[in-house]
Amino acid sequence: MAVELEADLGDGSATEIEVGRVEGEDWANPETLGLSLGEAKRLSAAIQTEIVRSQAAIMGERYRCCGQCGSDLSSNGYRQVTFRSLFGEAPLRVRRFQIWPCLEVVPQAPRSFSALALEGGVAPELAYVTAKFAALAPFGKVAEFLAELPPLDGAVNAGTVRNRTRRVGERIARLRTAGAPDPDIDTVTPAVVIGLDGGCLRSRHRRPERNFEVIAGKVLNLDGSQHRFAFARNSKSASEFADAMVSAGVRLGTPATVLSDGDAGLWKLQRQLVPEATLLLDWRHIAMRFEHALQAARGIGQGTTSAYLRTYAVRDLESAKWKLWHGRSSACLGRLAQSANWLDCGHVRDVRSAVATRRYVNDLIEYLHANRHALVNYGRRRHEGLPISTAFVESAVNEILSKRMIKKQQMRWNRWTEQPFLDVRTAVLNATLRGSFRRLYPAFQADNDNRSALVAA
Repeated sequence: MAVELEADLGDGSATEIEVGRVEGEDWANPETLGLSLGEAKRLSAAIQTEIVRSQAAIMGERYRCCGQCGSDLSSNGYRQVTFRSLFGEAPLRVRRFQIWPCLEVVPQAPRSFSALALEGGVAPELAYVTAKFAALAPFGKVAEFLAELPPLDGAVNAGTVRNRTRRVGERIARLRTAGAPDPDIDTVTPAVVIGLDGGCLRSRHRRPERNFEVIAGKVLNLDGSQHRFAFARNSKSASEFADAMVSAGVRLGTPATVLSDGDAGLWKLQRQLVPEATLLLDWRHIAMRFEHALQAARGIGQGTTSAYLRTYAVRDLESAKWKLWHGRSSACLGRLAQSANWLDCGHVRDVRSAVATRRYVNDLIEYLHANRHALVNYGRRRHEGLPISTAFVESAVNEILSKRMIKKQQMRWNRWTEQPFLDVRTAVLNATLRGSFRRLYPAFQADNDNRSALVAA
């Protein structure tokens, strides 16, 4: 059975090209019925090659004359390129022309141009599909997955997937989505909530560090929309954070509330980019430290005649926690200081678990004192339905880093080349990668668009 492609070039002429043959038996079995995976791939690749060659030839003829002055252009030879798409590779001879005579007076103009511009020879649809799946699964698994899909022909190996994903992250992932308005620094934007947290990735180079930190975060808008971002902590952290804020729509003067776990480096970034923001120390981390101290206090004098002392320690800690919940941070620190002094008294110091309790109380005092500028009335905020915890940020760390780059992946990354992959990952999670491709390629159609068109038909 021969499969032919009829090509109508638009000038009234049509040609028929045989693109392949399908060998079948007269008596069809379930395993020989229809096209096999290999036959589907060969036919798709042959059809794609003929279509691409015809389009390249048409483009070469179209650029024979100057579009402005109408003069003939001199040919500058041909360039051998390979066009890679989801349906196979197509070798091409792309014609080059001398620059238009009417533009020779421009000093910066190139001397020649190609009739068909192919950046890297990779189709945008192939780059989009590869980067989208590479943001969700290991590179090797993506290469195997694309190789199995009929009639697709995605990538040769994991290195190809990695390189294509990195190029997408460097050129496309950060572009604003098609149709999005240009940023206006004078625009008054509604209040937002910004959450910051950090996670560690395994370093590709064991020296000088085995791990390095990546800062991840979320921006919550009043309408419930979320914008995720991530960047490695290095000398460019401030500029990366600024880019993330601009992408999320945060401008100078935007009312913002910044939640963090108390890390000094995160507060430093906040002071550089959003100095007027309302600071908020994560209640979950506070409650966790209180719980550590309470657990130790409940063990004071356990099994001895001094067990009654734990009642006083537990009462002081619960009282301090209550005061802090209701915004009385000074009274809370005062009560904790009294508890620490009491635990250091002679009749308490030698009691079982008293030393451990005092250590936890001192750590809690240092933690709260270092972040005293970010202590608020947590009870009032909770009553008003406002966030008091960085749980939504920790979910972002899990989405961006843990599921793809840490847990069960055994992957190692480079601090200085990690950013493009983080950009692709966050663009996929924010559902902006397709719009970014449309910004660079206006006629780009993604897989969901093709599916919608088929359903409508």
